[in-house]
Amino acid sequence: MSRVFIIDDDPIHQRIAQIMIDKYQLFDSYASYTDASQALEFLEKNAHLAHNLPDVILLDLNMPVIDGWAFLDQYEMIAEKMKKAVKIYIVTSSVDEKDKLRSQKYTYVSGFISKPLSPDIIRSTL
Repeated sequence: MSRVFIIDDDPIHQRIAQIMIDKYQLFDSYASYTDASQALEFLEKNAHLAHNLPDVILLDLNMPVIDGWAFLDQYEMIAEKMKKAVKIYIVTSSVDEKDKLRSQKYTYVSGFISKPLSPDIIRSTL
């Protein structure tokens, strides 16, 4: 069973991703978070339960309170405890090459995807 987390403060982007996931049956299930701290809390509480963890996280960079970079820094501490390897893809409207280069410093970031999402892009994360 494949599972994806969508972490993005934009409900429209979340909904578009959800519709594509459902329509093209890209994942068996998904969870959406507008607040990255809620996703971190879930991951922390479920780190020892591989079946509860996502296979993929689609992470926005520009969010209030905890942005994507802060999420990645906090995730690093949780990842060591997790019973499952999770692929993280940064999904952003940023066209700044510095963001792409910065993302490569995180060993658990599998890719950098520019918005808008498409079914083929989401499929490539599997």
